[in-house]
Amino acid sequence: MNDDSYKSLRFYTYLLLFITLAFFILYQARLLLIPLGFGLVISLILYPICQRIERKVGRAMSIFVGEVILFAFGFILIQILITSISFLQQEFTNSREKIFHQAEGLVQTLGNNFSIDAAQQKTLLEQLYDNILKQLFPFLKETIFLSAGTFTMMMIIPVFVGLILLYRELLVKFVLEIVPKNQAEGFKATFRQIADTYFRFAKGMALVYLSVATLNSLGFLAIGLPNAVYLGVLASILTFFPYLGIFIGGMAAIIVAWTTFDSAWYPIGVALILGFVQYLEANVIFPVLVGKQLSINPLATLMAILLGGIIWGGAGMILFVPFVGILKLLADHIDGLKPLATLLGSATDGK
Repeated sequence: MNDDSYKSLRFYTYLLLFITLAFFILYQARLLLIPLGFGLVISLILYPICQRIERKVGRAMSIFVGEVILFAFGFILIQILITSISFLQQEFTNSREKIFHQAEGLVQTLGNNFSIDAAQQKTLLEQLYDNILKQLFPFLKETIFLSAGTFTMMMIIPVFVGLILLYRELLVKFVLEIVPKNQAEGFKATFRQIADTYFRFAKGMALVYLSVATLNSLGFLAIGLPNAVYLGVLASILTFFPYLGIFIGGMAAIIVAWTTFDSAWYPIGVALILGFVQYLEANVIFPVLVGKQLSINPLATLMAILLGGIIWGGAGMILFVPFVGILKLLADHIDGLKPLATLLGSATDGK
């Protein structure tokens, strides 16, 4: 083996080891890194607002205003989620007779197959209904507030946001001191662009939610679902909460369809609409709109979503895309990372 082959083999071996170690650290330290990641992204989005306020009232007051905005946004989202669960519970309660009527056929079929008499079938159906009404909905509400992960995120993220905004110059100075001297200018140029990039990221996310809400509403209107626009917007907003939000938003529309129409095809149609829109959101809308705002191509965006989901779950699907945006900015200004900038960038970069 010649020297060039040996150096190439050694390089790729080190690269593989580095990637493996990075994945291990990201997964094992996720309880710390996820809220820290959200804190970093949110602080970058709030930075332009805080910077303008800081010129008039000082840094401490500007950070306070930023925290108020963050708490207000979080409070509104939590209230929407709680209200949606209460809406589902009320719809379920009001439609008791229809639910019993439509479920009797299924229960009767199961009863005939397992030799269960009519009285036992009715008791089984009532117990199932009561368990869903008295246990499932309260459990969903308690999960929002009592989940250790949710509670930790709600408490720690604002702390990280405030500290990052307060000590931002110190953090920048730390990064510039640990990077090689010949790369310091590239990092400085990157820092100057990050705030604008993350404002565009927030803009891209707003466009995603607007697009999903529009598609949901159009689909619901097409099948004649009552309150189609409200349910379409609700299902879009609740996707902000990974897994739980999608379930609650989708179930609200499905239950309304089930209790409004006599045909089972309507709730099936609602489920198909939601599934199709979610597929478009994950594979087309999000990569194109958010990737465009961050100047990264849809393939890189989709890979970031999938990789984030594998490592950090729903939080990773949100955070890894802006992280790739930072990587793209660094690659644009550091000579050794130019091939990576080409891989992540759009076809129009550099034209």
